[in-house]
Amino acid sequence: MELQKKIKVLGIFSIILGSITAILCVTTVQGLFYSIPFGFAGMVCSGIYVFIDTRNEINKKKITPGIIGMILSSIPILFMLSIMIMYRFKS
Repeated sequence: MELQKKIKVLGIFSIILGSITAILCVTTVQGLFYSIPFGFAGMVCSGIYVFIDTRNEINKKKITPGIIGMILSSIPILFMLSIMIMYRFKS
């Protein structure tokens, strides 16, 4: 498979993992614990996408599927961090 197709599949996969992560994070408290492994896998896929993309200079755009997937995959960590900050200032 050529590099263009590989990176396209990797970008789609990172967006799908990021979307699953964001949906699980918002649904229930138990979903938050399930979303963390999906977020980690999404971050790994997005990191690989960004590494390959910047090394081979495939996409010239600033916002790529790897960046979108990385943002979506980081939602559970940001959500847990905001809960901790709110709890810390509340007491």
